[in-house]
Amino acid sequence: MIAALVLIAAWGFNYFGDTGFIRSAPENQALIKVGDECISISERASAHLVPKLEFQRLELQARKANVVVRCMADRNYYQSPAWLKYAQPIAARISSQQHVSVDEALETLKRADMLVFESAPNKPVYWQYVKK
Repeated sequence: MIAALVLIAAWGFNYFGDTGFIRSAPENQALIKVGDECISISERASAHLVPKLEFQRLELQARKANVVVRCMADRNYYQSPAWLKYAQPIAARISSQQHVSVDEALETLKRADMLVFESAPNKPVYWQYVKK
């Protein structure tokens, strides 16, 4: 009896330990799947490019981001207005701290957050599904 309880407890810990007790909603699973596909496409699309200078590295990042945005748009995912509302004050603070334009700070945040497909407790996801 005790051995059975230990086995059930071990199974429960293994089953719920990785995911927490909250399962992702189906739409989140779809976003993760589509996001992974688009990142894979962007990597393959730019695999032949090898940056040697700083501007080439920046161009490579821009190309990858553009491929991700276009791929996600093809699958009806677009920038979430909630994310933009969340990011604008952060970009303003970063721009004053780093002495860069607000647009540059927002673009930096955008490029980082567009590659995150799982929701965080205090941060909206960059992508939003829009039915057409």
